[in-house]
Formats: sequence, C-alpha cells, structure tokens
Amino acid sequence: MSYIQFSGPYRASIEIASAPRPGPAQAVVKTALSGISAGTERMWFNGTAAALRSGRRGYPYRPGYASVGEVIEIGDDFVGLKPGDRVFVMKPHASHVTIENKDIWFPLPSALSDEDALATSLAASAVHAVHRSGITVGDAVAVGGLGMLGMIYLQVLAATIGGPILALTRSPQKIALALAGGASHSSTYETMADILTELPPIHGAFECSGAAANVSRLMAVLASQGHLVLGGFYNDPIPIDGEALFANELALFGVRATGSAQEGNEYNRWGRRRNLQFAFDLVRTGKVQVRHLVSHRFEAAEFSEAYRLIDSCASYLQVCIDWR
Repeated sequence: MSYIQFSGPYRASIEIASAPRPGPAQAVVKTALSGISAGTERMWFNGTAAALRSGRRGYPYRPGYASVGEVIEIGDDFVGLKPGDRVFVMKPHASHVTIENKDIWFPLPSALSDEDALATSLAASAVHAVHRSGITVGDAVAVGGLGMLGMIYLQVLAATIGGPILALTRSPQKIALALAGGASHSSTYETMADILTELPPIHGAFECSGAAANVSRLMAVLASQGHLVLGGFYNDPIPIDGEALFANELALFGVRATGSAQEGNEYNRWGRRRNLQFAFDLVRTGKVQVRHLVSHRFEAAEFSEAYRLIDSCASYLQVCIDWR
C-alpha cells in the first residue's frame, strides 16, 4: 500500500508499506477517491499550522480526512459490509485503509457518486456549527468565505434552517455558485451594505475562510445579541472590533471538526457520530452535493502537484486524489 506523509514543511512524500490484512473485527478498503481538505492540509504542508507552534501536534503528519473506496477483505467478526461494497470512511490519504466495527463509516448506495460522498465530513462540521450557533428554523444567517467549507455550510443551512442566507465572498466569480448552492442573497464584502437592507435581522453568522481579517467583517452583519461561529482554522491572531462586540452584545463560538466524541448530556446532546449520521443522510438524499464543485483531480502519483496548487492560493474548490 502507499500513503501520503508530511515529514516537515514542504516535505511531502508517498510512503510504501505492506498491504494491510484485516483483524477479526476489521475490513480493508481499497481507496478510489480521497478529498483534500485544502485549509487544514495547506497549513501542514507549508508549516504554518498553529498546532506546530503550540506543540499540540508535530511531524510526521498524515493528511486527509475523507475517502471513498471498495471493501476487498473483511475479518470474521466484522459486520455491516461485505467485499465489493462501496463505503465512505474518515481516513488519511492512502491506497488502502483499515476500518473497524467501532469506526464511523457509511455504506454507499449505487446512485451516490464518489464525489458527493466526500462531502460527508464537511457537512458534519456544518451541522456541528449550526448546533453551536443557537440559531433556529427560519432565522436569517450569513456565511462568509466560499471555499468548500462555506459552500457546504450554505447547503446544510438551506436544508435545515430554511431562512434567508446571505453568502459573502471576496470573489465575484463565486456569487453565482453561492446562489445555486442555497444562498438567497450573495455579494462581496464591499457591496453587502445594500443587500443587508433587503434582509431581516441576521442572528447567526458563520466565518469559513480561516482569514482572521474576515471575523470583524462578519461581526458587522449581525443583529444585537447575534452569534458568530468561527468555522475556519485561524493561525494568526484574530482582530476583534470591540465596539461591535460590546455595543451589540455579540457572542463568538469556535467549532472544531465534527464535534465531540462524547454525547448525551445537557451541553452536548449531539456528538460526532450523530452529527456524521445526520450529515450523511443529507448527502445520501441529495440535499448536499459537491460533484459540481470538484475543480481539480490528480492521480496519486501527481499528489505533489495538488499541494503546490493549494499552497499557491490559486482558484480552486474541491481538489481530489484519484487512487485508481
């Protein structure tokens, strides 16, 4: 088998290991397609990840979080899948991965494309963010930063909250995509003032770019006592507009990935597994789709070109690695 590994900044390689064999409660999946999480993987590729500075994590680092493949072998005690089944798994980029009964994975219906299935992880992140935001059905919301995360937030909000959605971007080219993806209104930050007069008060906003400067821009759209959820990953200090924060009694919430592994208490009724199941149901039923947002596809042997692309900050959306 082969897998991608970062051993340091700009030091990415394909590593070779023995082909995995399943244990009694395991299955081996041969990967067809994996999706690059551009924000997270870029900062680990170029060495800017805040976790490196804090010491929370270090190299070597295996990137990746979502892939689709075919089950090729199962252990005697593994249940729920059989050889030949297609499955979505949350594993790093690799030609083969091993899953266990206790892992989170989803068998894929034949009508669901590999590309759309890759949306499951980010859709679960959006579900978790909606729970953190405190918004409710019909509320007007705003989404800033229209990379893949922002585009999926739009679809999850349209499918679950159903109120007006303002999509904000620095890219005029993404406005049409936002409107097609569930936004009721879309504009650049520079032209948003006129759009805001057409909307009811916005009580929830979601910052998805990871750009620290965009946090104050999103605070400016919120009504009194509004909630701003920071869905991106911020490596730089975040400047806060103190006047807007205190005068309007705003609340800021950080979200991390798909939620806590624990659930079932007063403060965390929805944990990771439940968020992912709900997200997969949105994907399975076509309410969240990304196949039209795949902008680049690289063969596994070309993986370094994929990381050069995302490090260049060129225009892209979903970048995939094809292992077939």
